[in-house]
Amino acid sequence: MKLRITIHKVVLLAMLATLTPPRGHAAYWAGHKSTRELTRDLDGDGIPDVVDPDIDNDGIPNALDDNIDGGIAKTGPFAGKYIGDHIKNDDPSEEDIDNDGLADDSLAEKDIDGDGKLDDDPAEKDIDGDGRPDDSPAERDIDGDGREDDSPSEDDIDGDGFDDDDVLEHDADGDEIDDSADDDIDGDGKLNDDATELDSDGDGKQNDDPADTDEDGDGISDRLDNDDNNNGIPDIDEANHHPEDGEAEVQADLTRQAAAPSGSTARVTYQLLGTGSAKLALDVRDASVGSYEFLVGGVVRGTLNVAQQSNKTRGTLVFKTADSGSGDLLLNFAVAGEAIVIRQGAINHFVGVGPTPSTTTDTGGVGSNVVTLTRAPGVSNEAEASATIVFGANGAIELQIEAAKLPLGDYTLMIGDAARGTVSLVTTPNGPRGTIVFKTVPVVGELPLNFAAAGQTIALTQGTSTFFFGQLPAAFIP
Repeated sequence: MKLRITIHKVVLLAMLATLTPPRGHAAYWAGHKSTRELTRDLDGDGIPDVVDPDIDNDGIPNALDDNIDGGIAKTGPFAGKYIGDHIKNDDPSEEDIDNDGLADDSLAEKDIDGDGKLDDDPAEKDIDGDGRPDDSPAERDIDGDGREDDSPSEDDIDGDGFDDDDVLEHDADGDEIDDSADDDIDGDGKLNDDATELDSDGDGKQNDDPADTDEDGDGISDRLDNDDNNNGIPDIDEANHHPEDGEAEVQADLTRQAAAPSGSTARVTYQLLGTGSAKLALDVRDASVGSYEFLVGGVVRGTLNVAQQSNKTRGTLVFKTADSGSGDLLLNFAVAGEAIVIRQGAINHFVGVGPTPSTTTDTGGVGSNVVTLTRAPGVSNEAEASATIVFGANGAIELQIEAAKLPLGDYTLMIGDAARGTVSLVTTPNGPRGTIVFKTVPVVGELPLNFAAAGQTIALTQGTSTFFFGQLPAAFIP
């Protein structure tokens, strides 16, 4: 028995070496339990709870037990007695489902339900062990930390240690479906395009909150994303799309000419997104049945067919830029301020001027952009790096570079042709990771941003090898 205990202590200490962050990791040590508590052995079988496949020795493996740390022990020193708590895994008051001394929302807790499968393992389909699959509409608290997945206070839905709006979090609900392809990003049982889904990516910020600049949490700013809520419908066709700052939808009613029937109307709608995608729609009603030429800027752009619809007539034309979806005419011409004519033969029926979207923005060029750096050939597909540059009224005021899942060690940060600092990848509960921050007014732990960054090339190197490269924007891209 002594030998058995010694072996498990060795195993436990080895696990703690990988699970426990260094003492400098304040986010861990401020809110988590001591190493001594991690040696707890609820059922007294000599196997610490942190590695015990049946923590309460009730004969039900942790993976199948609806109360992992509470039940009647079948064998061992407490045989026949109820040990542990009476709190089921899915009870909001259960803060340490597997009784291993690590709170369920701890950065160091990598196997919340103690079933032997890490929470980010593709084989782990029920992270909190409550009997409800993580992708079930009935599962409203995937990581079992007592905070519902759509609660504003839940900032790490799957309990993997990455904030839901972290640029490196690509599967917020831990269902093994990348957020860019997930129809329920935050796993709250409501589809992304459900009218009642007010926070698609579960980051605590409502979709129409100006502070939520990445509605679907896919790492692409809404201003640069053609499908903000990832529901498969391009924003340009989304009836309920809420425009970002600087985006616009403007309309103009064309003037009816003598040849057009009294009461007939023609309207053009011009929509422009932050990505540069655009859409032009023509809607003509109560005109005479027939074919008409549609001219913009003196050039025929398409043929409008007006047909009978019940007791009305109607004709429509839709133009889109190449990146806005198919099935419509190509919008590859200027619209704003251009002469618009609808004519039949040589006779004009409607005339007007293309509407001009406002070019002003609330930010005035102030804001932040995230650039995903490109992996160099031969670099692991798991490795990731990004640069965030923040622009103030007078240019760049902050630059942050983050790299993850590269081999441990120091990497030189090149901005332009000069080395500006070192990104050190160290061991974290989520694998190797390193960050470096520059600010025009730095505080402790930050470096001065006293060099030109905007518009410069950027690279992470080690010796003569380049691991990531890219280019920073020259100015804020709204």
